[in-house]
Amino acid sequence: MFSKPWVRVGAIAGAGILSVLAGFLIFQGTIRHELAIQSAQHNFGKTQLNLLVLGYQSDEGTTDSIVLAHLDVDRQTATLVSIPRDTWVAIPGHGSQKINAAYAFGGTAMSARVVSTLLGGIPIDATVALQPQDAARVIEAIGGLDVNVDENMDYDDNYGGLHIHLRKGEQHLSGRQVTEYIRFRNDAASDFGRMKRQQYVLKLFMNQVSLPQNWVRLPGLLQLARKGVQTSLNDAQLMALFQIYHNVPDDDIRTFTLPGKPGWAGDASVVYVDPQWARLIGDVLFKKVDPPQDEVVVANATGDATFDKTLIGALRGGGWNVRTFVDEPARRVSAVIGDSPAAAMLSHIFAAALRPGARTTLVIGSDLAPYQE
Repeated sequence: MFSKPWVRVGAIAGAGILSVLAGFLIFQGTIRHELAIQSAQHNFGKTQLNLLVLGYQSDEGTTDSIVLAHLDVDRQTATLVSIPRDTWVAIPGHGSQKINAAYAFGGTAMSARVVSTLLGGIPIDATVALQPQDAARVIEAIGGLDVNVDENMDYDDNYGGLHIHLRKGEQHLSGRQVTEYIRFRNDAASDFGRMKRQQYVLKLFMNQVSLPQNWVRLPGLLQLARKGVQTSLNDAQLMALFQIYHNVPDDDIRTFTLPGKPGWAGDASVVYVDPQWARLIGDVLFKKVDPPQDEVVVANATGDATFDKTLIGALRGGGWNVRTFVDEPARRVSAVIGDSPAAAMLSHIFAAALRPGARTTLVIGSDLAPYQE
């Protein structure tokens, strides 16, 4: 192929340089991973963290956004679960209310208590609460975000001082525009659409912070966070979180919404979260139990192909070795197939019959299908 010696030598040298560069990048990634683990152990005493992030309005005393994040520093994953703000729950001392009212009755501590109970008593290691203007300042400090706006957005609330006017398409948004984008809910998707946009922006923000050119901005971001953010974290822990995020590849940041369905409580429009799946997601994702590492295949036989994202996100985020998943024709009864330790644990968690088989497979049937939106 190469007729001239100098061309051949150049090609070999180029390949050698690329190999060295690849090796260097792998080495750098390994060092960052080890530093992230050390930072998590030093600042939190653990490498798996459950962090509750709240977006609230001080004038209303309610939370517009509720996101529970599970960070697995060792596996380099981050899983973000949105909880609908209209979720109907019991608030201690205040009866049944929408979950967004918990903040008004006891701040971040009450919100954390209610969220923990909703997901089966999971541990919450830290809380972060901020208002839209605080989020805008932090996003502005990293230069804004490139956002693919999913639809034309026009909304004016003169009483609340909220004015949203964005055009559909990819564009660079300022911090203020980003907060307008994630607050918009005046379309057919309503809160469910807003939650998807919140998840999308959180991923964009995490990706932007992880860029090397933004590392020098971390001290400034920390100072901004300290001025406007209510958090149970100290300065060292906040900085550690920023550093830990550097080490999470984009493909390992997963997002989904807690399964639920809209309904009514009297004359109030609410969301009823599926209690069974709230507990199951709590068990597989947030309980921080290190699962057996036998390879697992997940078969979605609920009849709802959109459920794959939730099911796989929860399992992989919780450290289960789910290499692949398939959609199967709907079947009524769930089952776990296999003879491995993973099969035995999955059978226990999902209360599904354990059947013998060479390949560990979790089959979710219609008996475990969540509420449909």
